Amino acid sequence: MRRRKRMMEDLDQDIREHIGMETQDNIERGMSPEEARYAAVRKFGNVTRVKEDTREAWSFVWLEQLLQDFGFALRMLARNPGFAVVVILMLALGIGANSAVFTFAEAALLRSWPAKSPESLAKIVATTPQGGTEWFSYPDYRDLSEQCQSLEGIVAWSRHQMTLRVGAESQFVLDDWVSPNYFTVLSVHAQLGRTLSETPDPTRELIVVISDALWHRVFNADPNLVGKPILLTGKSYTVIGIAPPRFRGLQREVPTDLWLPVSMESASELQDRAYHDFELLGRLRPGVTATEAKAEFETIGRRLAEAYPSTNKATTFTLVSESERLRDALFPTFMLMTAVGLVLLICCANVAGLVLARTEMRHREIAVRLALGAGRGRLVRLLLTESALLASVGAGLGLLLASWLLRLQPALLPPAPFEIGLDLRLDSSVLAFTLVAAALTVILFGLVPALPAANLNLIPALKPVQSGPGPARRFGMRNVLVLGEIALSVVLLTASGLLVRSLVYSRGLNAGFDTRKSLVFFDLSPGLAGYNAEASLRFFQQAAEKVGGLTGVRRASFARRVLLSDSEGGAKQRVSIPGVELPQGQPNVPIKFNAVGLDYFATLGTRLIEGRDFRAADGPSGARVVVISETMARRFWPGKNALGQQIVADGKDFQIIGVAEDAKIIHIHEAPEPYMYFPFAQSPINWGTLIVETRGDPRTMVAAIRREIGNVDQNVPVGVRTLNYLLQQAFWEDQTAAGFVGALGMMGMFMAATGLYGLISFLVNRRRHEIGIRMALGAERRDVLRLVLSEGLRLAGIGIVVGCCISLGVTRLMSGLLYGVRPRDPITFATSSAVVILIALVASYIPARRAMRVDPMVALRYE
Repeated sequence: MRRRKRMMEDLDQDIREHIGMETQDNIERGMSPEEARYAAVRKFGNVTRVKEDTREAWSFVWLEQLLQDFGFALRMLARNPGFAVVVILMLALGIGANSAVFTFAEAALLRSWPAKSPESLAKIVATTPQGGTEWFSYPDYRDLSEQCQSLEGIVAWSRHQMTLRVGAESQFVLDDWVSPNYFTVLSVHAQLGRTLSETPDPTRELIVVISDALWHRVFNADPNLVGKPILLTGKSYTVIGIAPPRFRGLQREVPTDLWLPVSMESASELQDRAYHDFELLGRLRPGVTATEAKAEFETIGRRLAEAYPSTNKATTFTLVSESERLRDALFPTFMLMTAVGLVLLICCANVAGLVLARTEMRHREIAVRLALGAGRGRLVRLLLTESALLASVGAGLGLLLASWLLRLQPALLPPAPFEIGLDLRLDSSVLAFTLVAAALTVILFGLVPALPAANLNLIPALKPVQSGPGPARRFGMRNVLVLGEIALSVVLLTASGLLVRSLVYSRGLNAGFDTRKSLVFFDLSPGLAGYNAEASLRFFQQAAEKVGGLTGVRRASFARRVLLSDSEGGAKQRVSIPGVELPQGQPNVPIKFNAVGLDYFATLGTRLIEGRDFRAADGPSGARVVVISETMARRFWPGKNALGQQIVADGKDFQIIGVAEDAKIIHIHEAPEPYMYFPFAQSPINWGTLIVETRGDPRTMVAAIRREIGNVDQNVPVGVRTLNYLLQQAFWEDQTAAGFVGALGMMGMFMAATGLYGLISFLVNRRRHEIGIRMALGAERRDVLRLVLSEGLRLAGIGIVVGCCISLGVTRLMSGLLYGVRPRDPITFATSSAVVILIALVASYIPARRAMRVDPMVALRYE
């Protein structure tokens, strides 16, 4: 490189001198300066051409050298297929795991809204004084759309479920009731037909847009489906369009099957400000910042609070811009990528150790190249070419591994009655990430061995016999790499240990019902069979009576929803309490509720702390009563007896007849909050869940129970869930986190053990002569064993200390994921350290046994 630069500079100087001299001569001949300069340049154009030819020649030489390096790297790896295979597989494992996890993080956290120009979109949220967030009523949506000037459009959507009947088969589908401008604001166009129109339809025809996935799954991608009717919940809807591929709606994890205009929703619900069932998303006008929009929303929120104090008082409106959403997603993404990135670092350290050992075996070859005049930069480039070749093949196999891992998504997801899952695909961002990961691996495991090799001392390297490492080399680069592997393994094992202990603690939490009972749940939707609320009450009462009479059934009850399920978990009623001052002077507060049948608490095993359960007399004509949670009683009647007190829920008076223990409503880790139980007979609804306690395995009773439900009405759709199903859902996040980090920890520990085994084996081979002399002078086999094991344990001990120090910082970042265990739990740290020591002993013992069998005469003769 330096010679080429000097040559180019000399050529430039010669050209300038010749052109300058010729220009001066032409001026003396009477030419103008411009003519003289032009004639000189034309005359010496051949010199300029020489410079260009030289530059092209150097470029060709550089390309030729690169091809030579590539061919030489192929030949060298072909001579060592075992080394190449091991390195490629390790890199494929590390890069593949990172690509798969990045794909998940990108789909779950980093991917923008499925719309045109998503950077201008912002999620609109409502915040209550209690710190929670609420959805919106449709009147609130209309007011925001009319009064907001900073957004050019706001869309509203509400998730529901319907039954789709095709032929003789019916299935549940998820639908979104959306505002008329839904597709327009998102700039989403149908692939067939059209989307919903913002112009009101005077005919009020029942129309629907279906997703591309449903179109393929159920209708075999029939191109003639547009304009035809389909049967949804007993009604005929005309398909007006097919959504574009990969448009799954605005909920990432649960894709939408159908989109219907909100005008088909019940008129009373669209006019009720207490019916908060809509999520909102807006698009900022060009030139308007998120800060300006927030200020306007706060003003509108105060205005609506004054105009409608019964539903909006002390509720504030704001928005979360796309940049803010992405910023909030960076931390969980960082935690995910840090965990899996540690595995890639361990892979690189292991590979670097292997490459370093192989480079040490090539010291003589490298020394000969240097002695014959090869530049050190040229030598580094040759070694990096080999590393780049290995990384390229490893990255290719890693992508194949990532694509296979992504196909495991259905098996890893929690159980659900609907199709759930992220839209995982290896797109351009994943490919770019994989290329960056491959380039980093080349730097990490390629430069580490290449730089010391380029600075090799020629005299010792050219000697025919090399002695073992001296004192200055005993703690060399390979040792540092193995230390790094052990330290990172300690970090992963400690993190996984904390998550496992957190999971064990979570499983011991009181869920508010007896998780040891034999329970099975039947989700019933009489409304989909044409029942109204009152008729649905009679259906549930008859079904519970018939099922309760079956042999093998202890009790049967029913409820609006089941604890620890997301369905209807956010349903609230506005509650005012006579004689109790509410926060910030609100006239009422939103409190979550459930509607339950007789024997509900006994069937689930929920304890009544005070008062009584519901009775048959607590029906539609009886006095309105309610059972509240323990937290609600303490919060609103501290130091007093809540029994007999009055509350007003959605404008109706209720008397408190009982206080039940706190229960987990949606998530197992949620803090206790006020909760209400109303008699189903006084708050009927046309869907619910039949809860059955059996004497034995509930799965054996499913068929008989379904028959009894069918005897009441076989047209009512039935879904079945067991208690184990609910618990799997409740603990899925904890189990996934512990399993994910635990798998990474075991993978990292295996690689660290492999690296330690390779290092000890390498040291044993290098010290065969020394071991032979020791044994010839009287050293016993146990002395040799102690010598080798002490080397491995010394490295493991240093690695454990370093790993524990790193873990102190990493586990502090994990504090938000831990429950019932401290981030610096000494038991977990001690256990992970003991595991590492045990594995280090095993990894060191195998080469130690080989060292014990060294024959002194053979070792000395070999040297």
